[in-house]
Amino acid sequence: MESFSGEIKSVKMDLNACQVSFTACEGSSLTGIEYEGPKDLTPETSFADGTLTITQNSVSGIRKGIMAISKPKLMVTIGKDMLLNNLDVHIAAGDISMSGISADLFSEIVDAGNISISDSNFLKAEIGTKAGNINISNTNLNMVVIDAKVGSVKLDAIEDLDQYTIECRAKTGDIRIGEERHGKEYTSKGNDIDYIKITVDAGSIEID
Repeated sequence: MESFSGEIKSVKMDLNACQVSFTACEGSSLTGIEYEGPKDLTPETSFADGTLTITQNSVSGIRKGIMAISKPKLMVTIGKDMLLNNLDVHIAAGDISMSGISADLFSEIVDAGNISISDSNFLKAEIGTKAGNINISNTNLNMVVIDAKVGSVKLDAIEDLDQYTIECRAKTGDIRIGEERHGKEYTSKGNDIDYIKITVDAGSIEID
């Protein structure tokens, strides 16, 4: 795919049918964007004013069904020393995995698909799914808000949980904080800076 020159400070993605992976390597810049899959689903990329934008043409319900078989994949590799101001991701259908990524603000919405994040660093994260599980491990999160309609949430933060103000609600599942299990709701008071807020309509919540 096309290469870009200049400092990238923000990434904005709006994809209809794609599996996405973000990985980090040595360096402090965008290393590569690779795509595997049907040609008509190839994402378009553009770069202006420090923002890399990646979009994909809309697809029909039948085409999304074909996507489940062909599984188009988009692989984005950036330097592990690269700090983004903003990482904004929307995927209509497809899983996303992310490892070693740092951003001040991370915003992600996945309509149908699972989210897996590890070894990353976000000052503020806002994550939402309509159908899919969310798994976050070994990640520094100062402020995180998660809203999952159908699917479970598992969060393994680096910091001591006592420093967080935590608000959790699971309408039809249960909540586990550390080794203790709770009912449908759980709250705790930490400092005035770091917080975790998770709402799940159908699924469970686990925080370690």
